Amino acid sequence: MDEREIIWRGPKVRTWADFVRVVKRPDRRLLARLDTFSRPILVAGCQRSGTTAVTRLVSSADGMGDFRFGEDDELDAALILSGQVETRAAGRLAFQTTYLNDRFHEYFEHDDFRLVWVVREPLSVVRSMLHHWRRAALNRLYDACGAPTAHRWNRKLARAPRSLLWPSRLEKACASYVGKVSQTFELAARLAPKRMIVVDYDELVLHKASLLPEILEFLDLPYRPELAGMLHAKSVDNGRLLPAAHAAYVEETCRGVYERARAWRIRAREAAA
Repeated sequence: MDEREIIWRGPKVRTWADFVRVVKRPDRRLLARLDTFSRPILVAGCQRSGTTAVTRLVSSADGMGDFRFGEDDELDAALILSGQVETRAAGRLAFQTTYLNDRFHEYFEHDDFRLVWVVREPLSVVRSMLHHWRRAALNRLYDACGAPTAHRWNRKLARAPRSLLWPSRLEKACASYVGKVSQTFELAARLAPKRMIVVDYDELVLHKASLLPEILEFLDLPYRPELAGMLHAKSVDNGRLLPAAHAAYVEETCRGVYERARAWRIRAREAAA
């Protein structure tokens, strides 16, 4: 992308590990600068659920601006919203905010935003965590969202197959999924339907011609048919590639919270109608 002028308000942060160490401190608000933007759009949900694709699509709508200055859109957003970086950008902005994790209550401190909360069926998400994520990324999510879930489970669930140490990567991924997706219920209860819409990613890519105009209308953005071309269904049903024993464990631990979260999408749409 084109270089843009940026001003650092503290140490330069180039990685998520540095962000956690330098910026994500208990005494610092991660959305400190959110109110300085006019009608910002936030896209979040569980990691590996299609939030990046949805954010980039929304950012391509007419009237939207571009704030990106680095190689990681979400890290750029985190640095700008926390005030670690200042940069100029014209138009409305769409920020991916999946990184909030255990700090999701910060959404309730702000009013002038719209939140697109993305859910996705657990088999595909967990497989993506295991096969496309480095160990450090999974560990960060587990520490923030999965560990409390694992503690509540208290090892009462059946152990994941072929795991010698507890928790295994599969158990970390499942606990993280449950912990993050469980945030849907408090968020939707307090923000939907005026400030938040729940979107099922697989449903969106399979029925984008009908659902995408609805999402953009919620965001007060114009719909262009070309935008639908940015979404594809190549990764739908990728969860079938998990070994059978692993898939059974994912279903046992994660399916219930996904179905409950997905139901909020229907309820939110009906309430807004």
